[in-house]
Amino acid sequence: MKVMTNFDNLVFVDHPRLKGIMAKYRFNNGKELSIVAGEGLYSNSRDGIRAAVDNAEDVASFEVMFDGEVSGWQSREDINEIFKANE
Repeated sequence: MKVMTNFDNLVFVDHPRLKGIMAKYRFNNGKELSIVAGEGLYSNSRDGIRAAVDNAEDVASFEVMFDGEVSGWQSREDINEIFKANE
């Protein structure tokens, strides 16, 4: 049985240029998923504001780029739908 990758499997690191975090995942089909959150990004902290974060647990919604398209304020469930559709 194949174990499906999901949001919980992502490893977030400090964003190299902004006060925030990022994670990337490349699917077998070659498409890349980039997930970021933090100051100045289309994301919200658990407090409901666009602020610097250093931990994914502090984030309510994320900015996501998938297949060249950016979507703001995406939930963990939204991100898991991308995984389901591409695994």
